[in-house]
Amino acid sequence: MRLKDKVTIITGAAHGIGKAYARRFAEEGAHVIIADIDAQGGEATAKALVDSGGSAWARTTDVRSFPNVQGLMQETINKFGRIDVLLNNAAIYVTQQLWKGPVEELALEEWDRVIEVNLKGVFLCSKAAIPIMKQQKSGKIINIASGTFFSGSGNMPHYTTAKGGVVALTRVMARQLGQYGINVNCMTPGSTMSEESVSEEVLKRREGSMDKRAFRRIETPADIVGTALFLASADSDFITGQLLVVEGGGVMH
Repeated sequence: MRLKDKVTIITGAAHGIGKAYARRFAEEGAHVIIADIDAQGGEATAKALVDSGGSAWARTTDVRSFPNVQGLMQETINKFGRIDVLLNNAAIYVTQQLWKGPVEELALEEWDRVIEVNLKGVFLCSKAAIPIMKQQKSGKIINIASGTFFSGSGNMPHYTTAKGGVVALTRVMARQLGQYGINVNCMTPGSTMSEESVSEEVLKRREGSMDKRAFRRIETPADIVGTALFLASADSDFITGQLLVVEGGGVMH
C-alpha cells in the first residue's frame, strides 16, 4: 500500500472527484479525513469507506473560515498525531451554479464568492497545515487548478483567475517550504464526468471536450486519482513546485 497509515486531509471530498480521491487513498492505506461543508455527504462518504475496510473520518469544514480550518487541523492532530497530506480540492464549479459571462457583467458578489472558496480556501487550509508540517519536517500539499488557466476558455473569469492564483501560490509555497521537506505541487484535471446525476446537458458539455484531446473520450475520476496518489506518495519525494496536467492531451505544456 503506497499510503499506509498516511494521515490525509481532502477538502471537498463528499462528492465528485474529491470523493474519488478519498476512495483511492483509503484503498492505498491512508487515514482519510473527509473535510466538506456538506456534513451529511461527508458522513456518508466516510461510512462507505469504513464499510469497505478503509480508515476514514468526516469533519464538517468551511474552507472560507480560518478558525474552522484551524479546528480541522487541530482535531486531526488530536486524533491521528500528524498530517502527512493536504489535498486542496474544495471549489465552486458548475455543479454549484457557477455564473458564466463577460468580465464587465460579473457581479462583485459573485467574484468574491468564487475567489473566497477556490483561492482563499486553498490559502487558508495551507496556512493552517504548514506549521504542523514544518514541525514534522515533512508533508505533501496538493492543489487542484484547471486547464482553463492555459486557455482562458469556459467564460468563467472569476473561476479561471482563482485557479491561476492556485498555480502561483503553489510555486511560492514550494520555494518557501522545500527546506522543511514539504512538497507542494499542483494538478489540473480536465472536464471530468464527476456528476452523480448525469443529465443530457451534462453529457453534452463533457463530450464537448473530447475533440480537443489526444485521447478522444470523456474523462472520468478514475483517470485523475492516480496522479494525485503519485503526488501524495513517496514516489514524488523529489518533485515540488510542479503543475501536472491530466487532460488526455487536451493541453500540452
